[in-house]
Amino acid sequence: MRARLWLKKKVTRLANNPKGFSSIIGSVFMVLVVLLLSTGVFMWTLSQNTMYNEAVRARNQEEADRQNENVVAVSGNYSVSGDQVTVKVVLKNAGSIAVQIINLWVLDTDPSNRRYANKSLSLNLNPGNVTNLVESSPLTVTIPGASSSHIFASWFATTRGNTIPLEKEQSIIVAQLAQGIGSLALDFQTFRYFTYETSTKLANYSQGIKSFNVPGSGTPIAFGANLTNLDPSKQTLTFNVYSNMWLVFPGAPGQTPQWYIVNVATDGTIAPSYSPISLAYGETKLVVFASSRPVKEVGSFSTNSISPAITPNPCAVNLLLLGILGTRDYGQNIPFVSLYVYKP
Repeated sequence: MRARLWLKKKVTRLANNPKGFSSIIGSVFMVLVVLLLSTGVFMWTLSQNTMYNEAVRARNQEEADRQNENVVAVSGNYSVSGDQVTVKVVLKNAGSIAVQIINLWVLDTDPSNRRYANKSLSLNLNPGNVTNLVESSPLTVTIPGASSSHIFASWFATTRGNTIPLEKEQSIIVAQLAQGIGSLALDFQTFRYFTYETSTKLANYSQGIKSFNVPGSGTPIAFGANLTNLDPSKQTLTFNVYSNMWLVFPGAPGQTPQWYIVNVATDGTIAPSYSPISLAYGETKLVVFASSRPVKEVGSFSTNSISPAITPNPCAVNLLLLGILGTRDYGQNIPFVSLYVYKP
């Protein structure tokens, strides 16, 4: 009873004292402000922590994706024409994620001309994809002062910041053997012959007929071979007008027909005169043999220049290649093909 009376008196006293009541309200308001500010700070801290964790997860994912990129550049080779450096390569995505390649960089490592250039790209490779830039769509950059005798290095860059070094085609090392067998290599599988549409135009240029059985007995034909310059000194080789293809018939010793080198337009027309054909280091080119005598001696290619028909028999093929390698004379015999001449 006494406690109730005391509390009643206390409340009555506070009600009659405005200053005391306002102090209570102020304290409550202050507590509310502190709680509100604390809640705001807590929520801001929580959002910042969430953003940080998201950024860390995204960065870790990017790093994982970058490490999982696995693109290889193989069968690489270079050819030079003037200041144009052409890169031929096969790209293979051996990884588990898609890769976008955005740049190709090429460096001329020669001390006298140490320059580099780049080419913007947009190549997308899904896992398992292979992009062949050897036979079609080779990549070309311009490097002033570049030469076929120089050594080049190149690499690709991806959107994730990885670099893909170009691995030089190992078969080019065969050039080291050229000191014993010669600087020129013949692509055996692409050896071909051509028939004639007219007396000065090949009917099926440039595909020809890839075969080691050829028609004889009155069917005029010409021959083509893919030759590659693998010279160890990396010099350009130029064929002269006396380069020819010679057939040897063991069963008919008196039959030794020859087909001399000629220039052929893209439509298969044989040029009336001969302009020296050059082959840069690492370059592969189709060389055609069609004239019965050197075009220089014939005067100009014509009907009389077509090599005579050959009698059916097996024979050996010899490419007798003459010209200039760099600044010195050059000659090489390539004897690796044999033919069977059949009667149509």
